[in-house]
Order: sequence, then structure tokens, then C-alpha cells
Amino acid sequence: MLGLDIQGSSRPTRDDSVLPTLRAAQTRLIAEALGQQGVDQDSYALRSRGDGGRYDFRPGVSPVPVVEAVTGRLPGLLRRHNKQSSEALQLVLRLVVHGGYLVPTPDGGDADGADVNLLHGMLDAEQLRSELVDNGAPYVLAVSESIWHGAVRHGHGELDPDAFTPSELTVKGGQKVATWLTPAARTPRPAPKTEPSQTRQADQAPRRDGGASASSDERPRPGITFNGQVRAKNVVSGEQWNIR
Repeated sequence: MLGLDIQGSSRPTRDDSVLPTLRAAQTRLIAEALGQQGVDQDSYALRSRGDGGRYDFRPGVSPVPVVEAVTGRLPGLLRRHNKQSSEALQLVLRLVVHGGYLVPTPDGGDADGADVNLLHGMLDAEQLRSELVDNGAPYVLAVSESIWHGAVRHGHGELDPDAFTPSELTVKGGQKVATWLTPAARTPRPAPKTEPSQTRQADQAPRRDGGASASSDERPRPGITFNGQVRAKNVVSGEQWNIR
């Protein structure tokens, strides 16, 4: 299954006159990306879900070309579309690829089952929405544990496992679901804090001449050069030794 949702479809600039055009563009781009990987429209059933959808693939369709289509073909198609479109018609997508058992509905128009619910839960997870904002790309893809272990981590076809970051999504009911995301977030991680014990050890490290190092208050100020030992009168705290 491939699930997707259009980010920001409920913005004030997107009224009912815009949404059908957005949906048509999304459907066309996904079909083009899949087709470039050899997955034609007879290979799946598209289930419409509000401002998104779910593609249920026929038995025998490998997840490899599906993930390849999303990571290798779709980004370029999205960039081209967005460059040629007004702000109201630009597409930014959340996508999830998951494999599992589908239970057909009596009328054959959709499918039920725990795996269907899990896919939509992953698609709606707040962490996935945040990741899309952080990565600065026109899409974010999450693959489930079954897709990761069955296809992506082995690097089948054109898949690059190093392009995915392990993560965890919280779905309805508080369940934590292991996922792998691409592209990686661009938000830099904060630098690790120095432990107090490490700081004290650094301050007490011996000088090159074998003596104890000066305290941080006694070290030369940036931009000032001291040669040898300079003893100066400090009007605030008395005599001060500056060592270079």
C-alpha cells in the first residue's frame, strides 16, 4: 500500500474550486512516477481519501519499484510542478509505504483491516507532519518495518538505505510504530553539552612549561598578544598575571 496526503490542503487560499485541481495533479504525478518504474495503472486500485488517497497494489507487485518511484522519480516531478504553479496549487506530500493483509469490503470499493488502519495512522502522525516541515523538501516518505526489512535495507534495485533515517511514529491510541524516513530533516541537531567534570579537567590541564594553567579570568583577552610574562595592575581586582 502507498498512502499519501496533501500537506496544507485546508489553508484559506485553497477553497473548493482549487481542491479538485490539486487532486488531479497529485494523481497524475504519482501515476507518472510509478509508470517510470514499470508499475502501470492496472497494477493498483486508487482509493480516494479526502485530500489524499491510498494505492492498493495487486498481488505480485514488488515494493521495490514503488519506493523507487517515490524516492527517485517523484521529487523531480514535484519540483517541476511547483515551479510552474501558483502558491495555491503547489504540492507538498506526506507518503507512507506499508505491506500487509487487506480485507475487501462487501461492495469491493475499499478495503479494511489492521494494516490499512496502521497505514492511515502513520500518515496522520504528528511526527511525520513535523518532519515534512523540517526537511525542506516537497515530500517526506515513511516506510514501515515490513517494507524496510523486506526491501529497503538490502538496497534492492536503486534503493539507498543510507538515505533513510530510523524514527518512531505515534499513531492513534498511543501506539509507537518503528519507521524509516526520507529525506532526512535539515534542522541541525544541538551540539552535545560538555559535562562539568570534563570542563574542570580541561581548566586544570598543565601548561607546556609544566606549571598549573591560569584560570579562565587570567587568560589573555582575544585579540591581545602577550610575549613572556606580563604583570599588570588591574584597577578592579588588584594585580593580574597574564601568561602566554
